[in-house]
Amino acid sequence: MFAMGNNAPVDENETRSRLLKVAARLFGERGFNHVSVRDICREAGTNVASVNYHFRDKLGLYCELIEIVAEGMNRGKIAALEAGAGRPPEEQLRAYIRGFLHQLLDPNPKDDSWMEKLIAREMMEPTPALDLIIEKGIKPSGERLNRLVGDVLELPLGDERVLLCAGTIQGLCLWHRTSRSVAERLVPNLRYTPEVIDGIAEFVSNFALAGMRAVLHGQGEPERAPLSPVAK
Repeated sequence: MFAMGNNAPVDENETRSRLLKVAARLFGERGFNHVSVRDICREAGTNVASVNYHFRDKLGLYCELIEIVAEGMNRGKIAALEAGAGRPPEEQLRAYIRGFLHQLLDPNPKDDSWMEKLIAREMMEPTPALDLIIEKGIKPSGERLNRLVGDVLELPLGDERVLLCAGTIQGLCLWHRTSRSVAERLVPNLRYTPEVIDGIAEFVSNFALAGMRAVLHGQGEPERAPLSPVAK
């Protein structure tokens, strides 16, 4: 994960990787504003000049980590979007929801919990690096999801109902991840097996598609609400 190109000297490669690994943990635990370059270097066993050499400054180091996270976010969602390629739009959407939920709820996740902590911190305490998440982690896959939702609804891409439905689908999926610890306490025997995740995906898909049909036919809309900025 934290590697340089093959042409980098071994010692520089190791130093850079250590800095990234330590910084990922500290930034995730404390947030950008509560971690100093000295904190990072002390735990990485290197000196302050090494941060300047490899990343220019603390923000440069942080932005590199955020970029790794953003690119990982985008890759995962693109893979989920491509899972149903060639199928009718509704089936593609079901495949996306199933693939995305499996990524979010995988019972045997890889050692990437630092990414989740880092992204949560950045959302709670935004820095200039938030733009990287939006541009590289959200927009590319988000635009493809919008197009898919537009195909399901048979509406143009700029229609606010497309944007709101796409944002709502993301929220329905993400809720199951962000509230996982609560759900496991409320339902002690809950285990996120592949079969359970498939069941959740089926429910979310049915719920989302039923809601989209209702929106399309104007059901349950007593008055027009302004477009949510979250769905833009």
